[in-house]
Amino acid sequence: MSLAQVPGPPPPPDWAGPGRVRTDVAVIGAGVAGLYAALTLPEHLDVVIVDKVPAGGDSGSSPWAQGGLAVALGADDSPAMHAQDTLRAGDGLCDPAAVDVLTREAPGHVVRLLAMGAAFDRVPDRLESLDPADLHLAREGGQQVSRSVHRADATGAEMVRVLRRAVAGRVSRLEGTVRSLARDRDGRVTGAWVLCGHELVALEARAVLLATGGCGGLYAATTNPDHATGDGLALAAGAGAGMRDAEFVQFHPTGLAVEGSWRFLLTEALRGAGATLHDADGKRFLLDVHPDAELAPRHVVARAILELAGGTAWLDATHLDEAGFARAFPTVLAGGRRHGFDLVSERVPVTPAAHYHVGGVRTDLGGRTSVPGLYAAGEVASTGVHGANRMAGNSLSETLVFGARAAVTLAAELPDHHGPHGDPPPMADGDGTDVEELRTRLRRRMWAEAGPARSGPGLAGLAADLQALTNETGPPAPQPRAVEVHHALRSCALIVKGARLRTESRGGHRRADLPETDPAWDGAHIEVTGRAGS
Repeated sequence: MSLAQVPGPPPPPDWAGPGRVRTDVAVIGAGVAGLYAALTLPEHLDVVIVDKVPAGGDSGSSPWAQGGLAVALGADDSPAMHAQDTLRAGDGLCDPAAVDVLTREAPGHVVRLLAMGAAFDRVPDRLESLDPADLHLAREGGQQVSRSVHRADATGAEMVRVLRRAVAGRVSRLEGTVRSLARDRDGRVTGAWVLCGHELVALEARAVLLATGGCGGLYAATTNPDHATGDGLALAAGAGAGMRDAEFVQFHPTGLAVEGSWRFLLTEALRGAGATLHDADGKRFLLDVHPDAELAPRHVVARAILELAGGTAWLDATHLDEAGFARAFPTVLAGGRRHGFDLVSERVPVTPAAHYHVGGVRTDLGGRTSVPGLYAAGEVASTGVHGANRMAGNSLSETLVFGARAAVTLAAELPDHHGPHGDPPPMADGDGTDVEELRTRLRRRMWAEAGPARSGPGLAGLAADLQALTNETGPPAPQPRAVEVHHALRSCALIVKGARLRTESRGGHRRADLPETDPAWDGAHIEVTGRAGS
């Protein structure tokens, strides 16, 4: 086990003995939310970031984010208009107070990133300007006006680059997969148990921030990296934390239709730049569905592709010439060509894929969960911003606004001592179950019964299967993939439970047996308290 750099030399950790590391704050997850929160914490605190991705890899989904940060910076925009669009996309379930916080505070965080050296795109005649008013803004789905600050189509990668450089020398990095959270007798979180290689290490901390990202890896078709397995949901539930609206999973409408589970993402900004969607007969079917056509909220576009285009549509961006593509969408152009498609000269097949977990661990506006000592930020958290369906561009903005808020709250409430760590969680002997075969089965079942189209009978059957698999597999073997599958089973069960309880269709949740949005459910959330235990 080692504490590697992120990058640059980390401060020396407080080694408390074999298999033990002591720090002030443990941040679980090394994407934008975790990095930005760590950067916002006071410099005198020792911080360890736990990253299950090997050094040099892409930590979480953040580096894969092609679209931008939704921020009201344009002359034709305002926080109030940004809030209006967010509430509309959220289909009656957004928390107006959380939306107000996001839309008012996001511009200040973009200014902070610019001061740190973020190279966001600017309007052509203001390339050297540092004035946020001179940033180029792209339009994405659900936005009345162009609102997304971006770096071509690699915004997340640029944010991660800047934040990694900013935290260099300020944090330590622990490479490993978190098996469970540690708690004292009163239920307060006091750290985590981390599987580093095959060794279970006690990470003792005065507080823990979950920033583990999403759950796309639970599905047979996803735009997310393979390791996005909903770990944070399972960890929080195991500590007894409350979940909110776990049934809402956003399926991005335009994943490139290729073989395998991963769908190369074709950013929504393409449609903001004029790309259109067609069925097999060449008809622009979205014109008859929504006044914003291809720029309707994502759940509307995804549902139309499934129901009106037979599951696969054809994206036409041939109005852009090669120079325009290379300038604005280099990631998409190169990725499409790697898969044998040339977006400059041809329409390409697209299909919905699991993209973003809208629900998650319930937090307040300061990032507090329902469990003392445990905070959450980023995709794993349910802050109340997204409601039933996230508006394009709000995810990266939310990581900044609420990542910073969680850090400020945590620092103000940090106890002056470490609590007891307790006994290690159970682990199976030997290699245990064939985790790869189990995970493949799990992903296929989730896509079939808890994917874009759901039904009461299908969800009931899936719930029974998940319970049987959980009973059959027991504790995980001491290997990272086994721990991931252990978490995946619990996270899938939480999503399925929410989907069974929500007896309507709303936002990203679509039930074939209950196809209408029920006004009786307006403003109603599904809240489930996790069952404490490993």
